[in-house]
Amino acid sequence: MAERVLLEVRERRGRVGRAVRGTFWTFQALMLLGSLGTCAAVGPFLSRADPEVAMGAGMFGAMALGTLWVLWPLGTLVLGLLLILTRGRKRLIEAPPPVGPRPPA
Repeated sequence: MAERVLLEVRERRGRVGRAVRGTFWTFQALMLLGSLGTCAAVGPFLSRADPEVAMGAGMFGAMALGTLWVLWPLGTLVLGLLLILTRGRKRLIEAPPPVGPRPPA
C-alpha cells in the first residue's frame, strides 16, 4: 500500500489581506514616483543663473527627498508587517494520487 503524502499549502488571502497587499504595492509605487518626480521637478531650477532660485530649489529638493526617505522605510515596515499578518493560513492536504500508468511491481 502506498504511503500517504501530505503537502503544506497556504489558503488564499482574505478580502482584507488583498486590500493590504494592494495598499502595500500602491505605497511602493507612490514613493518611487514621488522620489523620481521630486528629482525631475527640482532639476531644471538647480541650474538657474539666479543663485537664490537654485538654492531654494536645492533646499526644497533636499527636504522633500528627506521626508520621502523617512516615510518610505517606515511605511514599508508597517505595511509589510500587516502583509505578513494577513496571509492565508497554512493547511496540510493529502497529495493527489499520481496520474498515468503504474510502473510494474
